Amino acid sequence: MLQAIRDRAHGIFAWIMLLVIGVPFALWGIQNYLDTGKEQPAAVVGGHEIMDRDVSRAYEQTLASLVGVADYDEKQLKHEALERLIREEIIFQNADDKALAVSDADVRGVIATLPYFQTDGKFDKEKYKVILASQGMTSNQFAAQIRRALLMEQFQRSILGSAFVTKDQVDALLRLKNQERDLVYATIPLKPSTKTFPDAEIAAYYREHLPDFSNPEKVSIEYVNLSLDDIAKTVEVTEQDLRTFYEEQKANFGTPERRKLSHILIPVDTAKPESDQAALEKIDAIRERLNKGEDFATVAKETSGDPVSARVGGDLGFMNKDAMEPNFAKAALVLKQGEVSAPVKTSFGYHLIKVTEFVPSQYKPFDEVKDELRKTFQHNVAENKFYDLGQTLTEQAFEHPDSLEAAAKALNLKVEQVGPFTRDAGEGVASEASVRAAAFTEEVLNGKNSDPVELGNEKALVLRVKEHQPASDKPLAEVKEAIVAKLRDQDARKEAAQKVQELVKLVRDGKSLEDAAKTMNFAVAKGAAVRRNDPKLDPALLSALFKAPRPVDGKPVPESAELKNGDQVVFAVLSVKDGPTGGTDAKELESAREFLSNTEGQREFASFVGRLREIAHVQVKPES
Repeated sequence: MLQAIRDRAHGIFAWIMLLVIGVPFALWGIQNYLDTGKEQPAAVVGGHEIMDRDVSRAYEQTLASLVGVADYDEKQLKHEALERLIREEIIFQNADDKALAVSDADVRGVIATLPYFQTDGKFDKEKYKVILASQGMTSNQFAAQIRRALLMEQFQRSILGSAFVTKDQVDALLRLKNQERDLVYATIPLKPSTKTFPDAEIAAYYREHLPDFSNPEKVSIEYVNLSLDDIAKTVEVTEQDLRTFYEEQKANFGTPERRKLSHILIPVDTAKPESDQAALEKIDAIRERLNKGEDFATVAKETSGDPVSARVGGDLGFMNKDAMEPNFAKAALVLKQGEVSAPVKTSFGYHLIKVTEFVPSQYKPFDEVKDELRKTFQHNVAENKFYDLGQTLTEQAFEHPDSLEAAAKALNLKVEQVGPFTRDAGEGVASEASVRAAAFTEEVLNGKNSDPVELGNEKALVLRVKEHQPASDKPLAEVKEAIVAKLRDQDARKEAAQKVQELVKLVRDGKSLEDAAKTMNFAVAKGAAVRRNDPKLDPALLSALFKAPRPVDGKPVPESAELKNGDQVVFAVLSVKDGPTGGTDAKELESAREFLSNTEGQREFASFVGRLREIAHVQVKPES
C-alpha cells in the first residue's frame, strides 16, 4: 500500500494528500483558536460540518499555487475550494460506509516517510513530537488524519484499478502517436506597420479598451512579524544545557558500539518444572566442551535449539540492544570479543553468548558540534515559544482590531511597513502571495487587522492597510503611444492575414503551394516524416499540422497557422503515414496501455464521485 501511495503521488489523489497532510504544515492555522463555538458551517455533508475556516485554508492553499497569475476570480476560487472539501468528505464517507480499513502499521509507515519528521533521511521521534505540539495536535489526531487519507486512497484505487482498455484502443493510440506527415509550407513574415491613425480612432480604441489602461489597485501596509529564528536568538543556553543535549542527541553525531553475536540455546518447556534443571545441566555441559577448546560454531550447529541460527553456527549478526531481552543484553554488552558468557536465562531458555566481532563507538567530540548543538537547542526551545506567542498575536490582533500597537507591545515587536503593491506583485513580505491576498480582503480594506498570515512553518504576521489607492484610469495622453503601437500591430497582422487569404486562394484555384508562394515572393520549405514531437518545427505549426485533414484524393488541402512571433504560415499535408501497432516495442505498448487505463480510470472516478455528489445529502450555506 505504501508503494502504491508513492506511485500515485503525482496523480489524481495528490490533491487529497495535499489537503490532509500538506495543509496542516503549510498553514499554521492559529486563527482556529478564535473559534467561539457559534460559527455556522459553510456546508453540512451527511452530518459532517465543513466550517468557513476550513474553506479559507483550502482557498489560501489554492491562491499560493497561483503566484504570477494576474487574473482570477476570488469568489469562484472560494466556491471551488468548498466544492473540493465537499467531494473529499463524500469520498471519505463512502469509503467508511464500505467498511474499508487501514492498519496501524500502514499509518505508522506513512508518517515515518513524511519529510517533516525526518532528520538525515530517518524518522525523528522528537521532531515529530515538537512539530505536532506546535500545531496544537496530538499524535492520535494526526494519525487519524493520515488514516482518513489512506481510506480515501483505498476507495479511489478500487475504482481506478477496475478500468481496462481494449487492444483496438491501444492500437488506435499508437497509430496516432507515432503518425508521420510530409508537408510543404510557406512563411509570410509579419512586417512592421508605419501607418498613422487619426486622434478619433485612437480615442475610440482608448474608450473600448479602458480596463487595459488603468492604474491597478494598490495598498501600503503595516505589519508585525513573528519569526521563529528571531525567537531562537533570544534563547539563553548554558554549557550544561548543551552537554546534556549532546548526550541526548549523541546518536546523531556518530555511531554507537556494535557487537556481532552468536549463541547456543537450550530451550526450556515451562509446562514441565523439571525441564529447567535439565536445560541448565545441558548448557553447563556444552560450556565445558567450549572451555576445553571445541569450536563454538561447530558445537552450535550440533546442539543449539535455535534452528535458524544453528545452521550458521549460532550467528545472530549485529544486534541492537532494544532487540534483546534484558538478561541477554546485560550479559552480551559486557563481553569482550571472543569471550563466551556464563549460562544466561531468558524466556526462551538458557543461552551461551559469544561476541564474534566488536566495532567501538565513534562520535564527534562535544567541542566539534557545539555550535550546531546551540542552534538546534535554541530552535527546539523557540518552537514552543513560537506556538505560545502565536496565540498571543492572534488574541491581541482580535481584541484590538483597529491597531497593531497592542500586539507589537505584547510581543516586543516593531510595527513595520511595506508598499505600495498590487494584488499581483510586491516586494519584501508583499512578495508572498498569501500576504497580498490578506491585504486585499474586504475586511482588511475596511480598516481591520488581518487574520494571522503564515509564511512557511517559521513565520507568522498580522497586517493592516496603511494606505489604499483604488484603481484609476490612466489619461489618454499617457497611453497614446502604446495605443498607436497596438493599432500598428493590428494593421500588420491584418495585412499578413490578407496575404494568407490570397495565397490559399491561388492553391485552391489549382496552383501548387510552391508555385503560388514563389509568385508572391514567399520562402518555401518542406518537412518529411514529421512527428508530433519534432523539435525543428514551430510548436504552433506542428499543432496545426496534426489537426489538419489528410489529402483528399491525393490533392493537398491548404491550411494556415499563426506563429508566436506573429508570422503566418500556409501549409499543405502531402502524405500521412500511420504509426505501427502490432510490431511496436513492448515497452511502448505497455506505456500506451497504462496511459489509456489511467485516463479511463480517472474519468470513471471523476464521473462516479460526481454522481455521489448529486445523490449525497449536502446542505450549503446560502451566500450572503
